Amino acid sequence: MTTIIVTGRHRPHEVMFLVLAAAVGVAFVAGAKPPTTVEQLVAPWVLWAWYLLLLGSGVIGLISIALPDTYRALVLELAAMHGQTAAPALYALALLSTGSPAVGFAAAFCAAWSCASAWRGWQVWQGMRALRQAGGTK
Repeated sequence: MTTIIVTGRHRPHEVMFLVLAAAVGVAFVAGAKPPTTVEQLVAPWVLWAWYLLLLGSGVIGLISIALPDTYRALVLELAAMHGQTAAPALYALALLSTGSPAVGFAAAFCAAWSCASAWRGWQVWQGMRALRQAGGTK
């Protein structure tokens, strides 16, 4: 018999980034000004895509933590990881488009955040696949 161990709905660093994304998304949607450099360089639709990706992925990920049904929680967590991959990648690209060497650390941080979220999304997908194969979905 296969033993399935689902890890990760309560990893502190993941929860921290979900809270951060939700809080920043709420602040920007409510009218907070983005960093001036990014605001000047990108079209308004890019900023709004960034805002909504942060807000949506943060809230969806936090909701997934509270769900008692493991499979449904993983489905929501996977959706959140898609947004958590896209939002910092979008921001990193916007920073890199400035051509300034001063953005190196921030762009690298955002790229690392994006890669970590993509990796976590892959782990969640693997967990979902294992649950489906074991018949653990409802």
